Amino acid sequence: MQTVLLVFDIGTSGLKASLVDERLNILRNVTATYPTHYLPNGGVEQDAADWWMSAVRAMLMLRELVPEYLKRVDAIGISGHMLGLLPMDNDGQALRPAMIRRDTRAKDVARALEEQFGADYFYRVSGNVLTPNLTLSKAVWLKRTEPEVYERTVKFLQCKDYLVYRLTGNMDSGDFSDASRAGLMNLSTRDYDYDMLENLGLHAEKFPTLRPSCAIAGRLTEEAAYHLGLRAGIPVSVGGGNGMCESVGAGVAQDGAYYMSLDTAAWIAGQSKEPFFDPQRRLGHICTLDGRSFSVFGAMRCAGKCVNWAQKLFEVGSPRAFDAAASNIPAGADGLIFLPYLEGERSPVYDEQAQGVFFGMTQQHRREHFLRAVLEGVGCGLSQILDVLRERGEILDLRIIGGGAKSKVWKQIIADLCEVRLHDVTTLSDSAATLGSAAAAGVGIGLYESLSQAVSCIAQASVLSPEEETYPAYRALRARYDCLYPALAPVFHQK
Repeated sequence: MQTVLLVFDIGTSGLKASLVDERLNILRNVTATYPTHYLPNGGVEQDAADWWMSAVRAMLMLRELVPEYLKRVDAIGISGHMLGLLPMDNDGQALRPAMIRRDTRAKDVARALEEQFGADYFYRVSGNVLTPNLTLSKAVWLKRTEPEVYERTVKFLQCKDYLVYRLTGNMDSGDFSDASRAGLMNLSTRDYDYDMLENLGLHAEKFPTLRPSCAIAGRLTEEAAYHLGLRAGIPVSVGGGNGMCESVGAGVAQDGAYYMSLDTAAWIAGQSKEPFFDPQRRLGHICTLDGRSFSVFGAMRCAGKCVNWAQKLFEVGSPRAFDAAASNIPAGADGLIFLPYLEGERSPVYDEQAQGVFFGMTQQHRREHFLRAVLEGVGCGLSQILDVLRERGEILDLRIIGGGAKSKVWKQIIADLCEVRLHDVTTLSDSAATLGSAAAAGVGIGLYESLSQAVSCIAQASVLSPEEETYPAYRALRARYDCLYPALAPVFHQK
């Protein structure tokens, strides 16, 4: 009989419930949305109750659409957005709305911690740059700003941990992927860094016990089963952060494999048995879902967001028209360069004050040049990240997922700039996290021996090779591009 896995993927704007078979084919999925609350002081919050009610609404939809599958659910997997902070009390109630990834209220706290301990201190422990949006920074901010909430907190949860609690009653369930990305975990010990937490005045017991995402956190309670229309007792996996689940869903589950996600934001990540502590702190780390290796990554803040901005700014009617116009311009856009720092930048510069720039404009440049320059500017940023990863060894191939992978023009530009073969995969752009979470749940119930076996069915659909004749133009472009941020950084930081 066909195995059916149910996956809840908690996104930044809605929860997606998906039914997945043992070959990681999605049988059906639905999405229930919820609001995000933006506060004037940089706060960005969501109500935990909305995550649960969205799961209930999503299951109502699935019961109407495919009731026959719900009777056969063998396990439940969970993926959720990362870098959150949800304080829970002893009665299992949320003490306040969850601070989510984009919340920047801890900006002053992060700056003070860096001045007190030094940036290298945090990077050596967690493999991640100290930023305001880390869970670590948020926890220190909460203790200093809302001390009464901190004192009443029994556990700080991520969003997927909260859903595990609502499903199983287990509030002490955390995983390696979320904890490592949050800045809380010592990569060497694969446990919380108790010395660091003590130095910051944080109590380690307020954070949940860490286990592999593939482990079983508990079983579906009678109450949860009633609300969701499922049978009680279904195993529920610990689940993982959506960034790491997406990596597995792209088919990257073995050491030495790399992939690129090209969407609103973009990143390149590769699985490594050991961390890569970059002396210049240009890379971050997430522990893999099985807890055995690390995803070493560099991330850009704006990729597809730059394209969408340019499409509106230059009044381009469609993505297809954008690509057609850009393809009429030669490699290098006749000297026009775009810095894609519309919202600051992460890797490799980690500068919240960095700004977008068009450089090298002359009278010969037309609208089409600006469109081409935007695509190439993002490609230059990605090639910088790949160069850092290549300091550990040769990288000739990347899997690619995300909405941007639909553009053959953009993919060719990136392949040429990065001098790498890009492999499309059969995973749909919005389903990678779902499939990664399903794979983890499948390992948890013994359906698969390992994550690599689970994702063996995620095939490479096609390959795009770089065009070597573009190398001279693009190497010249990169040389000029690399000069711009160091030259402009003092201007970006002028008051």
